[in-house]
Amino acid sequence: MKRMELMQRYLEQKHRTTLVHEQYLNTQREYAPGTALYMREIHFLVALGPDGPASVSSLAQKLEVTLGAVSQMAARLEKKGCVTRTPDPKNRRRTLVSLTEEGQRLYREHLDYDQANLARLAAYFSDFSDAELQRLIDAEIVFQQALRRHVPE
Repeated sequence: MKRMELMQRYLEQKHRTTLVHEQYLNTQREYAPGTALYMREIHFLVALGPDGPASVSSLAQKLEVTLGAVSQMAARLEKKGCVTRTPDPKNRRRTLVSLTEEGQRLYREHLDYDQANLARLAAYFSDFSDAELQRLIDAEIVFQQALRRHVPE
């Protein structure tokens, strides 16, 4: 098979993976008994969890999203009782986001969920050696770099 045909097949598979990944991201799950969240929501709580209160701007940097996306997510999670938003006492123009008791519970429960999910995912790759898995990681990095050249900053 010619190199360009292989590249075309690779791009087709990346496209399919992207579609499935989007579906995965947009499916609610019970990360803890009785509470269904989207992956983006639980990852927001995880980003907040270990460090305590965080500013909207620091969360945006950590999550690699816009300030608006963080504000919207914080508002949604506040309605669900997972976070609180308060003015920063040192700078009233800034907003601090903190986990509530419910948010802390979900954060802790998610750590166990994540480990179990990682083990399930690892089983799919059990036929790959560590070196082969590293090559997959390297290929993803190269693909990201290639795409970033065509995305405005």
